[in-house]
Amino acid sequence: MKTKIILFMCMFSAVIAFGQNQKSIEETTCTPPKFTGINSTVPILLEGKFPTIENYLGKKVTYPAVAVKELLQGTEVVKFIVTTNGEVSNIEIVNSVSKEIDDEVTEALMTTNGMWKPGNNDRTPVAMEKEISLVFRLEDSHQSFIDLGKKYYSHGAEMLFAKQNPKKALKYFNKGVVLFPYDRSLLALRGIALFETGDRNGALHDWNRVKNLGGFEADGYSENLIYMKGYAEMNRVLGK
Repeated sequence: MKTKIILFMCMFSAVIAFGQNQKSIEETTCTPPKFTGINSTVPILLEGKFPTIENYLGKKVTYPAVAVKELLQGTEVVKFIVTTNGEVSNIEIVNSVSKEIDDEVTEALMTTNGMWKPGNNDRTPVAMEKEISLVFRLEDSHQSFIDLGKKYYSHGAEMLFAKQNPKKALKYFNKGVVLFPYDRSLLALRGIALFETGDRNGALHDWNRVKNLGGFEADGYSENLIYMKGYAEMNRVLGK
């Protein structure tokens, strides 16, 4: 079976600065970490053309045979900190396609130690968080990610609202989020389903992701959501 990995950088980066004086946004100039592909911790990037992290991981990451055999596909999301020495630390899987893929991506990222120009805050190197996404797709799959995502979303919403079965709804939303981890509607409704099944921490995690992605408009679902236990809590997290 043919396999394909598509890599792209996520645009979300959070500055983690230690021992810095607080300044207003207008007074602070921040630049994110930059991948150099050079095994050096020197924080100065010389002039020249360097490989992208996408190209580098494209050569390092392989589709695990176990995941291919089990027809597992989706979007792996991982975040990590680039230290002031250009090292990678605190690797965390945000969205997992499979344990084998988690291990493959983590191992590949660890080989980039010393290959980063650290981010800086007013020209002072600081530790920064980076988030990247890797799409693992089986080329011989009969359905596109979009078609599958729509199906999982539709079935999940039906189970949550019409059938009032959040446990079954959660199974569909989980499948949808594996494919589309940045879809705010999927994350928001999965949070509701998690809250309904008693997983408050999981719900808060999803809703905070929604908030960081720009929020969620619940107007189209208000008649159904208003009776859900987590509706008020979701609005609180989203600042509504």
